[in-house]
Amino acid sequence: MSAAANVLAAVSFRPLAEDDLPALFTWLNEPHVARDYAPAPATFAEVVARYGPRTEPGNVVRAFVVEIEGRDAGYAQAYAVEDFTEYAAAIGAERGTFGVDLFLAAAAPPHRGLGPRVIRRFVDEVVFREHGAVACVADPAEGNPAAVRAFEKAGFARWKRVHEEGGEPRCVLRRANDVGDYRIERIDVAASADLCVAFRREMYVASFGSHEGLEAEMGPENALYLETLRERISQVPEGNVHLWRGNRIVAQAELRLLEDERDVGYVSLFYVAADCRGEGLGRALHAHAVDVFRRRGMRAMRLSVSISNPGALAFYRRLGWKPVGTRPNREPMVIMEYELE
Repeated sequence: MSAAANVLAAVSFRPLAEDDLPALFTWLNEPHVARDYAPAPATFAEVVARYGPRTEPGNVVRAFVVEIEGRDAGYAQAYAVEDFTEYAAAIGAERGTFGVDLFLAAAAPPHRGLGPRVIRRFVDEVVFREHGAVACVADPAEGNPAAVRAFEKAGFARWKRVHEEGGEPRCVLRRANDVGDYRIERIDVAASADLCVAFRREMYVASFGSHEGLEAEMGPENALYLETLRERISQVPEGNVHLWRGNRIVAQAELRLLEDERDVGYVSLFYVAADCRGEGLGRALHAHAVDVFRRRGMRAMRLSVSISNPGALAFYRRLGWKPVGTRPNREPMVIMEYELE
């Protein structure tokens, strides 16, 4: 696989439209889709009858076209399990659980890890954020280990085994809503300077255990920090973001580029408000940084953690960051790196 193929593609979803049905008919007849997703339709009329109603507002199944790098490359759907009473009874899912089904067409680009990423993005953005589902389930056939692994890599865990009469045993996987109702938006310094300053100051004390050296970093009236933040935003506008929950900003990420290593991105700050920690928001900021730097073609991203902050060190190790060195500071810093390829 080429280095270019290792750079993650941009993934988005748009509602299925009537004009998409011919492409869907073609995809459903591709051998891997007919084998692993659903039997191939014999006629286009079958596709119109089954999927046509899903293009209409209010249908219980929300259907989408998966777009990768701006091109149509697959199909995804989500539905409230409770709307399908027999299935709900068979798996015993609690009220508020959504089910998902999806596939990528043969035309999807060969990016490593693309399947799990599409699954995670679809569940995060459509199932959890838009619908507020308490959990999400999927049920690939037990004889399709690749699909089972893809869902596991997207955060699902094996939950139950169901075997409907006349059908193949299915592995039901479940993922609880660890995302919550939030949205990510670019930092507006003019509107949120005081909050940015407060977040930075709190993170500094949490990292080093005291205020010593903080004022030198922030500058008179915090001007030095705000100037630095604006420079980071000019470098990586999509990477310096606030995470909003309702009308409140609860987390912040600051990303920048390195002058001497063009293929490495740098994380200057991940911050989550104290009363929102333990809810997966740190992982959401991390996933956003991964997405930003992979789209820019970086091979890795890097950050520094104070040795006096063992909780942060453990958190990053769990996410797959690895120590690659140290650098002197008032408190020695561990340099950690996360491979993107």
